Amino acid sequence: MAASTRLDIVYVGTLPPHPGGSATVGGQLVVGLAQRGHRVRTVAPITAAALQSGDEFAQTHTAVAVCRFVVPHFESSPDHPPPDSYRESEGQQISAALKRLIADQRPDIIVIGRETFAWHVPDLAARYDLPTILLVHGGTTAGMTRGTLSDAQAQRLREQIGRANAIVLVARHLAELFQAWGFRHLYAVQNGVDLHQFIPQPKNRALQRAHAIDDADIVIAHVSNMKSLKRPLDVVASAELALRQDPRLLYLIVGDGPLRQAAETACRQKDIANRFRFVGWVPHEQVPDYLNLADVVVMPSESEALALVYLETMACGRVLLASDVPGAREVVVDGENGLLFRKGDVAELTFRTLSAASDPAGRAAIGGKARQMVRAHDLSAVVDAYASIIQDVIQERAHSFRAQHDQAGS
Repeated sequence: MAASTRLDIVYVGTLPPHPGGSATVGGQLVVGLAQRGHRVRTVAPITAAALQSGDEFAQTHTAVAVCRFVVPHFESSPDHPPPDSYRESEGQQISAALKRLIADQRPDIIVIGRETFAWHVPDLAARYDLPTILLVHGGTTAGMTRGTLSDAQAQRLREQIGRANAIVLVARHLAELFQAWGFRHLYAVQNGVDLHQFIPQPKNRALQRAHAIDDADIVIAHVSNMKSLKRPLDVVASAELALRQDPRLLYLIVGDGPLRQAAETACRQKDIANRFRFVGWVPHEQVPDYLNLADVVVMPSESEALALVYLETMACGRVLLASDVPGAREVVVDGENGLLFRKGDVAELTFRTLSAASDPAGRAAIGGKARQMVRAHDLSAVVDAYASIIQDVIQERAHSFRAQHDQAGS
């Protein structure tokens, strides 16, 4: 199939304003495919409140046709299953939306944007004899490995995932697990970053004033959806220790989620609230400004596939201090282009925070190497990789169909 072939692609998955990396990746992918001349139609969840305030993604990216279905809340923790009623309503709405899109024009392929949508889409695609590609971001996978999904749920979901024609893993380390589960047709396409959007810049003076950040402050940032998997309370525990030795530290928490209130309460109880700034959720296009406010970005996660914040921090030439988990080790060479610490070890997190804070020259050297390394994750190349996989799957499906037809004819 020629690279210039215009395809009709349907994407079923999360898109902004859904909070989380899968929505950002999904948005980047569908926009990138549309920019390459493909027709892209999407089916994506949104809450009533978010829809009422205006679907900014759909309004901004008019080359992508966005079909929304309404959910009671965004499923931002796919490692913990929602109520059965949530999943049932989701499935019904996706089925109805796909039926309408296919009736309008039969697509060449369906891209499933996150593991959770494998509950519904492979069965629906099979009904219409359409090939599928599934993106694996790792959150749901973490739930299957950590036991937050029941054995029955995990087994059923693995069966559904296996029905996809191809599985794209956003991190290479996930391949070993998926191979052990018996999956084939695996591709690894590491997450990407827009190197024109995420660039090293001076600290934004207006943001400094807005959040009462002084020039003398050394800013330690944490950017996440503040769920248990991200371990944001480790940041607070470490801050209590670190501030005793270096009162210049100021902690900037960007994001929102289940543990935000607990983190704010812990700051008050430890009498360090005056050295914390809780920003809340910000649109993705504002994230570069916040990362460039930081001197160090701390990610103490329990697990990650390949967090976008890793790549975005490095692209901004800032120091990433991450827990030593497989996702971090895919991009961080400790002491060269970032820093690692033992997961859950608050004492080591504190030590490495203080060491980085006291060494501006070291931070600059690490940031420069990080920016250089992250060029391998240029978003344009990542979208090209997805486009190639999509074409391969469609071509393979066509060859298989012709072979079956020829065999039947003989």
